[in-house]
Amino acid sequence: MTGKDLFDRLISKRDHSGSKADEYAQFLTTLFLHLGTDLFSLLESAEKDSKVLSIKDEILFSHVIIDDYSINDIVFVSSDPI
Repeated sequence: MTGKDLFDRLISKRDHSGSKADEYAQFLTTLFLHLGTDLFSLLESAEKDSKVLSIKDEILFSHVIIDDYSINDIVFVSSDPI
């Protein structure tokens, strides 16, 4: 499956329910705004390794507000299937 197909499949789960799949879909939509189509290759790699994308902890838990993410800010983490 291509990165674009993975992206489309995952964001289709956005239903505003607050579920894990909904939150991940919202996160991916935000990442797409920051990374554009570079996101697709990250999704392919994550899928291959049965992982999901996240932001580095030092950025997530920083007291400094970050308003722009780059590929260097993304990590792959283990997760239950979404």
